[in-house]
Amino acid sequence: MRTTILAALLACAVSLSAQPGQPRPETPIGFIPEAIAWKDAPATLPPGSKISVLEGNPGADGMFTMRVRVPAGSAIPPHWHPRQERVTILAGAVDLGFGSVANAGNVTRYRAGSFYVNPPRVMHYLFFPEATEMQMTGVGPWELQTSDISAQPGTATTATVTVRSITPAAGSEVTQSTIIKAVVDYDIRGFKPLTYYLSIVFESTTPNKTIGVGPTIMGALRSAPPAPIFVETATGTVTLTQDVGRVLTLREVKKPLRMRVFLHEQLTENSSHVVAFSDWIEFH
Repeated sequence: MRTTILAALLACAVSLSAQPGQPRPETPIGFIPEAIAWKDAPATLPPGSKISVLEGNPGADGMFTMRVRVPAGSAIPPHWHPRQERVTILAGAVDLGFGSVANAGNVTRYRAGSFYVNPPRVMHYLFFPEATEMQMTGVGPWELQTSDISAQPGTATTATVTVRSITPAAGSEVTQSTIIKAVVDYDIRGFKPLTYYLSIVFESTTPNKTIGVGPTIMGALRSAPPAPIFVETATGTVTLTQDVGRVLTLREVKKPLRMRVFLHEQLTENSSHVVAFSDWIEFH
């Protein structure tokens, strides 16, 4: 009897799993060292380095895990990443230092078993006194930027933002179903790659305060993104869209509705400041 019940339950589970539209369970991920496949690392890593991707895709959105083997005596010059980089040293040793100029006398040595996290947009450099294997986990896309992210002496970022066109037109009546579409021109002097992004904000009932609601996106309308979408050039034109329905539900949004576009400079993963903004645009 017990065997018959178990067989019936198993048959039912198989039948349910085969039904169209049912979500498929994720495939388990697991590796033993002997099964890990290695290939030549990209040119951004020292000659002779090897890489193996264990999970995800470092070049795409989403979580990834990869391992890197670096020959003894190698070095990686000052660079930074747009997002946090979590590193575990599996074998060998890494000398890690921070700053835009590599200084072998100002480093911290992380031996096998060590773990560290590099903050986003912080210049750092590496020396490898031994042949080293390390594992890196993060949220892609993983990028290695060599441009100096720190401000150059005697220079300052200046920027302008102009709304070239907007739908519906300024002065129009907006409702819960309205989608604002703004075509925006921007110009950044002192541009640093993967550091600036734009967003639509609304006037608040609190003086000198604005409210960003989201989703505010570039390109086609989609669900709220997990992070800002950074501009890739010093000058350009982007399209921002905003669902007004989400805005009108907020008591602190001032009526009639007034919006403008902010250009933000991202300082850390959770901190930014506004470097430019457009004129106010009012709706009814």
